[in-house]
Amino acid sequence: MFARPIFFLLLIGTLTFSCNNNGALKEAESLVADFKSNYAPDKRVALWDIQLAKNGKKVVLNGQTNLLEAKESLLKELAEKSIDFEDKITTLPSEILGDKTYGIVNVSVCNIRSKNGHSQELATQSLLGTPIKILDQKENWFLVQTPDKYIAWLDHGGFVQATEQTYKEWISSPKVLYTKDFGFSYDAPNVETQKISDLVAGNILQSIGIEKGFIQVRYPDGRTAFVPEKHLVNYDTWLASRTPDASNILATAQEFLGRPYLWGGTSGKGMDCSGFTKTVFYLNGVQLARDASQQVHTGNLIETDETLANLVPGDLLFFGRKATADKKERITHVGIYKGKGEFIHASGDAGVKIESLMEGAPNFSKKRAETFVKAKRMVSSLGQNGVDLLAELPAYNPSEL
Repeated sequence: MFARPIFFLLLIGTLTFSCNNNGALKEAESLVADFKSNYAPDKRVALWDIQLAKNGKKVVLNGQTNLLEAKESLLKELAEKSIDFEDKITTLPSEILGDKTYGIVNVSVCNIRSKNGHSQELATQSLLGTPIKILDQKENWFLVQTPDKYIAWLDHGGFVQATEQTYKEWISSPKVLYTKDFGFSYDAPNVETQKISDLVAGNILQSIGIEKGFIQVRYPDGRTAFVPEKHLVNYDTWLASRTPDASNILATAQEFLGRPYLWGGTSGKGMDCSGFTKTVFYLNGVQLARDASQQVHTGNLIETDETLANLVPGDLLFFGRKATADKKERITHVGIYKGKGEFIHASGDAGVKIESLMEGAPNFSKKRAETFVKAKRMVSSLGQNGVDLLAELPAYNPSEL
């Protein structure tokens, strides 16, 4: 006569345990989502790839992140809420890297891809001499983070792995910066000798000495070469001389007119729209975010109307879709305002060119006029609002290490 009540008691106990366990899982999932929203809303610059599962009474946390402090805060909150959990989250940099969790770009322009593989989408590029951080490795591909915090995959031939000490030694060493649009280094102080590699504007090399009108330079991998002295400038002098005002921004932008469009490109060899704005500002001592949809969240907002009266040369113009009652704003393109309704941009159909937003102008772009969303002023936000000065970044200035 007691069989049925005991059965029901066991059933109720099982259901209660299951509900409590599911409740803990849901609460943990909510916490993980909140932390992602607060610490890693943009997966391009922060990794928070965490999955949850149940193992008996425990909530098991799997996945990986490069945000150690955020992970530790998450675990602390889980403990404070008396959630029984097992931490299996991998914190990057990965242990397989050993102490070589830094790198220095070793080619004129390295291709950094969205996934590990040469056939994968080109996400961004970095220039010779750029220090990077290494997060993980899959065979001959490395998950890296560039100075603008962009995270993607780089093949082993594009950079040299380094310890933190070697990384800092490179940043602190005497260096020169290549100023010519395009050229080469040579194995002797003579342009008729064997070429060592190509070079583009913005490349950084160690400086060894001067010989016969050439500067002897050293690459991150230890190779030495000679570059015509007239095509180089002392790096510290260059960094200190940057004046990112409208005049210099536009002068640099116009140097790139006619260059080809390249999705993911951020160099004079080819560039996409945000790669163009990023490269122009970099050569003037300013680091912008990588993509147009990131750059739009930096700088100071400028109120605009159809007259464009509030715009000044050097402002960034953003294009895409304005926010509506049922859709969020979507930014897909960016250019640099030139003045009188004209702007310079890297266009997918014609490379870097000048177009106008003013109807009736010979170079009027109906497409851009119809998709213009907003304008941001970067030169009024130097060193703040996401507009970083290279001179204030540890990756570019040893005094900031």
